[in-house]
Amino acid sequence: MPKLKNLGWLRMGHNIHYYKNNIRRKDCKGERYQYSLTWQFQFPNTGDVCYFSHCYPYSYTDLQKDLLEIANDAVKSQYVKQRILCHSLGGNMVHLLTVTTPSTHLTEAKQKRAVVVTARVHPGETNSSYMMRGFINFITGASPDAKVLRDNFVFKIVPMLNPDGVIVGNYRSSLAARDLNRNYKNPIK
Repeated sequence: MPKLKNLGWLRMGHNIHYYKNNIRRKDCKGERYQYSLTWQFQFPNTGDVCYFSHCYPYSYTDLQKDLLEIANDAVKSQYVKQRILCHSLGGNMVHLLTVTTPSTHLTEAKQKRAVVVTARVHPGETNSSYMMRGFINFITGASPDAKVLRDNFVFKIVPMLNPDGVIVGNYRSSLAARDLNRNYKNPIK
């Protein structure tokens, strides 16, 4: 029914509870316990397909649509450069955006400091994609604050570090079953 009415994802359910249960945690000292999330849901129609999610989805396709919208915007494309940083193990593009006011002289460009912003190293953290979307909309927007930031900084943005994990529905890991937040060639300690 929501798809027929073009509603998309809906927040539904009742008797929603989050509480400490009686299962002890073994990974820490003391009296620490696990938590449970419970809810009730009445399926409205027989034979429907329903999906449950702990937050609103943001897919790799959503990212592609957002990036295409920026590329097709005549104003934003003047100070947003998109390129492929690399390809993932699954062959998916990992995008890199560079956002700054173009410099007229090399000395001016060298004086700008860089700001690196990334999201979705953990695929299940879809809220980070919504935060990234908001940040990109702000930094590419027409506000005086955004212009000042673009004039003085170079923003290097990787909006989705782990597209494979997002595509296959992993919560924390990549296609290689690795937590990318814990695997660096040269970790800084």
